[in-house]
Amino acid sequence: MKVLKLLYRDVDRTPYLYTLKHAAEKYGLELQMERATGPQYGEHLESGKADVLAENYWGLQSFAARGVPFFSVASSVTWMNETLLVHPSISIVDDLRGKKFAIRKIGPSEILPGLWLKDMRLHGDVEQVFVSESEVGRWGNWKKVLQGECHGCFVTNLYADEALEAGLKAMPYERYGILGNVTLTVSGRMIDENRENVQNLVNATFDATRIFKNDRSTTLEIMGKEPRKLLKVDNDKKLERFYEILREELSEVPLPSAEGIANTLRMRLDRSPELASFNPLLMWDLSFAREALKNPPVRS
Repeated sequence: MKVLKLLYRDVDRTPYLYTLKHAAEKYGLELQMERATGPQYGEHLESGKADVLAENYWGLQSFAARGVPFFSVASSVTWMNETLLVHPSISIVDDLRGKKFAIRKIGPSEILPGLWLKDMRLHGDVEQVFVSESEVGRWGNWKKVLQGECHGCFVTNLYADEALEAGLKAMPYERYGILGNVTLTVSGRMIDENRENVQNLVNATFDATRIFKNDRSTTLEIMGKEPRKLLKVDNDKKLERFYEILREELSEVPLPSAEGIANTLRMRLDRSPELASFNPLLMWDLSFAREALKNPPVRS
């Protein structure tokens, strides 16, 4: 059994990641899961302390732009997986003009809404209000909308139910490409020296997606172990609800969308000038995905 150390940041990713761990065993891979808690993340892949990074692709682009050989090989969620929550007085997206938008002040959640507002031609007419989680709790920016201080916000689908139950409305919007959640990135050194391991990892990623999308019982069994502890889910009904939400977010195959690649670059340009001349396609090695598509899935 070959061992790969996989680093992740957010426990919300663990239902899929532990399904990936399950699938990888059929290919002779043991994925050692470790949560990164400090400020360093990409540095661990660069130094060789980690073999695979499971998220933060948006920030890893800066490493690649300065010449660090990072290559992304699969992406499980390729569209913005957030619910647009609005005040009951809002009937259509255009009603947000002249209003305030509550934005979660952390990571990509601080940047992405502004890009979306710009693409909706609302950027100059909507005031962005940045909300600290120390004030409202995890994904609690919706509370500013409920209080009437703001009239809209994005909240990740996994945490939107509480806001809906409190009286906010979910406003439909067109799918918006972004690469978040589980995007697997490895080093060029690993590709050169352990190509078989990378291929088996990508094969397992395709299988994990099939399992998660189509095999409810197996996935819930996996989620009921370590992910349940990490997510602090205290009852089966809530665990099943988490599964339903995550399943719907998941792409049919773990491949990036062209729109997702483009938008994930655009969202960083204002803060990362080194990306101005960077072609993000150079960061993707989809040769492993092409091989995975040729092979029949390994049974779960």
